Amino acid sequence: MASSDSCSHHRRAPFPALAPTNDARAARPPGAPALARKLLACAIALGSLTAARGALADARTEARLHFRAGMDLIAQKQFDEGIRQLQKANEILPHPNVVFNIARAHAEAGHIEQAIAAYREYIGSDPADREEVTRIVEQLEKRLAAQRAAAGPEPKQPPAPAPQPPAPQQPAPGEAPSSPPPAGGPAAQGAPATPATKAPAPAPGSKATPADAAGIVGAARTEDVYQETVITASRGAQSPLDSPNSTTIVTRQDIRLSGITRIPELLRRVAGMDVMQITGGDENVSMRGFNSRLANKLLVLVDGRTVKNDVLGSTFWEALSIDVDQIERIEVVRGPGSALYGADAFAGIVNIITIEPGVGKSGFRAGYGDHRQGYASVWASAREGDFAYRLSAGYTRYPRWSREVADDRIDLETSGQSQDLGAQNVRIDLRTSQRLGPQRELTVGAGYARSELDIYGIGPFNDYNLEVANADVAVAYRSENVNARTYYSNLDGYSLLNAAYLGHTLYAGRPQQHILNAELEFVKTLRAPAPVVHDFHIGLGYRLKATAWSYLEDDTLLEHQASVFLQDSMKLGERVTLVASGRLDYVPYLQRLIPSPRGSVIVKPTERQAIRLSGSTAFRSPTSLEAYVDLPIQLALPGLELLSTTRPSDRSDIIIDPEQIITAEASYLNQQSDYFEFEVTAYYNRVSDLIVLAEPQRTTLSQRAHGYGGLNPETGRYTSGFGGFENQSDVYHVFGGELGGRVYPVEGLDIFANYALNLSEHQRPDGRDAIEDARTSRHKVNVGVQLRTPIGIDGEITLHYQSSQLWTEQVPTGTVIATRQYPLPAYTLLNARVGYRFLHRAELSATVFNALDGLGDEPLQMHPFGNRIGRRFMGFFSYSL
Repeated sequence: MASSDSCSHHRRAPFPALAPTNDARAARPPGAPALARKLLACAIALGSLTAARGALADARTEARLHFRAGMDLIAQKQFDEGIRQLQKANEILPHPNVVFNIARAHAEAGHIEQAIAAYREYIGSDPADREEVTRIVEQLEKRLAAQRAAAGPEPKQPPAPAPQPPAPQQPAPGEAPSSPPPAGGPAAQGAPATPATKAPAPAPGSKATPADAAGIVGAARTEDVYQETVITASRGAQSPLDSPNSTTIVTRQDIRLSGITRIPELLRRVAGMDVMQITGGDENVSMRGFNSRLANKLLVLVDGRTVKNDVLGSTFWEALSIDVDQIERIEVVRGPGSALYGADAFAGIVNIITIEPGVGKSGFRAGYGDHRQGYASVWASAREGDFAYRLSAGYTRYPRWSREVADDRIDLETSGQSQDLGAQNVRIDLRTSQRLGPQRELTVGAGYARSELDIYGIGPFNDYNLEVANADVAVAYRSENVNARTYYSNLDGYSLLNAAYLGHTLYAGRPQQHILNAELEFVKTLRAPAPVVHDFHIGLGYRLKATAWSYLEDDTLLEHQASVFLQDSMKLGERVTLVASGRLDYVPYLQRLIPSPRGSVIVKPTERQAIRLSGSTAFRSPTSLEAYVDLPIQLALPGLELLSTTRPSDRSDIIIDPEQIITAEASYLNQQSDYFEFEVTAYYNRVSDLIVLAEPQRTTLSQRAHGYGGLNPETGRYTSGFGGFENQSDVYHVFGGELGGRVYPVEGLDIFANYALNLSEHQRPDGRDAIEDARTSRHKVNVGVQLRTPIGIDGEITLHYQSSQLWTEQVPTGTVIATRQYPLPAYTLLNARVGYRFLHRAELSATVFNALDGLGDEPLQMHPFGNRIGRRFMGFFSYSL
């Protein structure tokens, strides 16, 4: 769970600031927060050193608190105090709608000049309704001019007074005058006399009639602009309370305060997430278990566009064309999502939402750390009328955690890539948007990244070097009822082993893929019957996939995939919502349709509580490697090889079935308090048909008699066995739960924590004996503290704990590839960041990763074959223009 920070850029309001006011919480009745404050006394003491007015922790929550208080006060006609609260909300987290409400409140209160200034500030954000608001400003300016004209100009030289009777004696301070000034005499403050039959005209800047102003400005924007919204779970913006799946948001505040520049490490704070760093350039992520090298159980999207590589089914996180400074938020759907997204949304979905074109300021951030770590990001964002753009570029370098090959090894041949390099990425990304009218927008974008990565393959392939170029072009159209998207992506790489003994091959290969994707969606809200509100989505999809790799049986594989999905969210009154979703995917390799249904019931006892029950199925289709592999693997004994092929010559009709998951989930989400929120989730997953490496089989005499095996003329080696991929016959019953929450005891302090339990029961067919695999930690704990202060100091400390694991992996031996068990001890990871903001634009910060390194018996390791993870320091400087 996390709170949303949708607009972290700060602006100074051009209209006059009002006097300081009490914190919005002061007006709320005491209760549960008192106990929380006692339990958190030490943390609060730290916050109290800097927590004066303006101290910020969870920006969204604090801004939301002031926004609600301000709107309530304005509704009660307490305009001055209400405006102060709205200004406080906008100071914490700027939002154009808050500025609009400030302007409207000034107008209702009769502060015409202040209202005009605030409306101009709102128009400066280029809102879609700027023409309408411009007309409001014009009317207010006319009203103000009329007031000033009626008041008349002050005379420069007052004429000599006519003879008057003696003036009455001036009263003493605090006393009322004995009689009013005579009729026709000078009015108060030198204003000209006004006929008795006409009310005095207000002086410039004085109050107008509130009723007249309300007639000009119309209705207030009462929607909660600081409410968390998610779009991934149901393809439409909604509160997490209304989501059909458990959803977590990693916010811009989380990203900035953590100082982390690796997206997978940002995901580690999500309850139930499995994150594994193997090398300095290889991170693997899964949800609720079944993580692996070249992890393929999680669908990763950037603005709804998939970024997985179809050759391997994994995600190269360090090869994206964006960096963390371009991310608005990360939405994580905790649970299967094939009902809307099809194949590969097996365990969950990660949707990286980037900052919209034209939003925020331009700027840059640069960082450098020990072991030659480097990070640089520069971006420019602007809006001109209906057109907006965001252009970013960057460079990243991460070292290996540990070297695999010493410089003096003469018995090895290496790839030529630096033995100190884990990942290196050079990138550029451009996204533009063009408003075409009310609720209609066209976006066009493109990105390119060139990367060098040190990754781990599967089976006997461990340390692998990959040079890869990624490019994409995307076009999307959004309107009230029709959404359309198409994008093209290209991956072109060169891969080979990092090192091999002399006389052994480096397995050089060139993975390539071309993806053309198109989606069309129709959205409609209707009533049928009248008491039931339907949010209806129907969509069509097409995907053209062309893949090529040296390790596949065909030179180029061309597949045409198609899909159709349907979802209906039925709101039965204010408390109950039923969600029915379903999707059909045609998978060319399987030559059949695969259905993915989902059903959810959401009950809201109150507006800010939700009980959710859901059930669904999902699948993962075989990757190009799993379906079409044809690779001779050189064994340790010279002259021998094992042929890895899913469809050997004597069984060419074998088809790998898709992995299947059936899930049931129950959860309770409580956002009732302004001081804390929490969620409890329980789930059951039935997982079957996992695609795994088959147990290698030695060549039999019968196979040799039919011409299979023997000397391979292409490699000059003797084929002594066969391997490949197969569907595991075992069934996994996974029971788990997640408990998480955030606490906001005072402004300036934000504490979050979550715990995940994962229990897996391995069901094997009768008569089959298999080695146990318990690669998923039974217990995972995440705890973090965030602090923001008015003097510019802020930071975060996070602690992550994972219990022990037991991995089953295949390794080459002398004449065959064997399966072995590898225990992995529990580990604790502590990360921290501290930063200082100054001059309203600049920031210096420092981070430490794995601060506890050296305190344990052994260095931290996240995979049995992976690098030993050490401590890393890094410093940053950022500046916004």
